[in-house]
Amino acid sequence: MGSKKEGAQRVLDAHASSSKVKGRLVPVAVGILAIGLVVAYLTRWEFGLATVLMCGLLFQYAVERMNTLLEASIANGLKDMGWEQPDELDEKTLSKIRTIAEK
Repeated sequence: MGSKKEGAQRVLDAHASSSKVKGRLVPVAVGILAIGLVVAYLTRWEFGLATVLMCGLLFQYAVERMNTLLEASIANGLKDMGWEQPDELDEKTLSKIRTIAEK
């Protein structure tokens, strides 16, 4: 059980990480497609397709896992602060959390 300040900082860090994850989805997807095209060019198209599907599956699993961990971190931070879990963190709530973290 942490203090309110630590909980607020945890929520802010998890929210920032969540934004970073969303920004990295497209470049990684393009990279997976490029690797699949290279494999298809060097071997057969079936191997390229299999590469894209397997890498896509692993990427989907990693993103879902990261999102679950970030949601749990936000929930634990709010719990440490003594707050109820809101449906979504809006800007008003985040500004209150920033105020608590700066104290």
